[in-house]
Amino acid sequence: MQKRGLAAKVSFGVSILFMILLVVLTYINYSNSKVNTTGLLSSERAKSIQAGRILLNTQFKKATVGIENLVKLFSSNNYNYQEVENILKNINNSMDFEAMYIAYQDNGMIVASDGNSGLPTAQYDPRKQNWYQEAANLRKTLITEPYIDNVTKKQIITAATPFYKDNKLLYVVGADFTIDVLQKEFNELGNAEGAYMLLMDKNAKLIIHPNRDFVGKTLNATKEILKNYKANNIDQYGRLPYTHEDGSKKLGRCVPFGINDWIICSNVDINFFSKKTDDILYKNIIISITFIILATLIIYLLVKRFLNPIQIIQN
Repeated sequence: MQKRGLAAKVSFGVSILFMILLVVLTYINYSNSKVNTTGLLSSERAKSIQAGRILLNTQFKKATVGIENLVKLFSSNNYNYQEVENILKNINNSMDFEAMYIAYQDNGMIVASDGNSGLPTAQYDPRKQNWYQEAANLRKTLITEPYIDNVTKKQIITAATPFYKDNKLLYVVGADFTIDVLQKEFNELGNAEGAYMLLMDKNAKLIIHPNRDFVGKTLNATKEILKNYKANNIDQYGRLPYTHEDGSKKLGRCVPFGINDWIICSNVDINFFSKKTDDILYKNIIISITFIILATLIIYLLVKRFLNPIQIIQN
């Protein structure tokens, strides 16, 4: 009985020491893992933002280069309207825009790749459209803010460039993107477990968002994002806090896009970070408890064995 009591006491004492040591090590490991996991997850969202920027830049670059090359082609050749339409149609078939077109300053004629060509009417004059007037006034290639197209009624973005000769505007060439097409690829890059990406303008109006009902709207959430973004209210990982429309707390990483002062944000639910780090803690606790139980049992058996000679001598 004495041997068993002594073995139990020694085992219990050593187990307490092991327990204290493991608690300290578990806390240190958890703290380090939390920092590393948060940093890794933040890095992954930063990569998503970069991928989104590359996607949009590629699409817009394709459009601007395409229409600028068309200006060079049309300015050096005297094509009739039908020839121009055929050229636009062939080029757009390879570039896959919603439409490509040219609008002439002298008579307002618009020639489009989709066949919607004609002279201006009381309902539509291309020279009065924002994309035309902005390009004419700036005298350079531009990307417009999103707007509802008068013909298709779709929400689109236009790339437009003017052509001047002897300081006189002759025409403007344009190419349209639909938000739906851009959104599909953009969302595929940004959506992940507990995370998504958005694109908004400088006034917090949404251009691209996984929830299409939010597109074209300024939300309380985007206002808060913009406010914190401008104030540089971010944590050590570059994330800013905000409350989503559904009431959930989010962390967003936002960067300027470079066109029209638009902003790209990659957002993650705060609970997602907590869940990932808590999973690490639970695993460490389970491992520690298992180790303590096994260590206690082994120590108890070893102590009993080492106490056998002492017990024999005493007897």
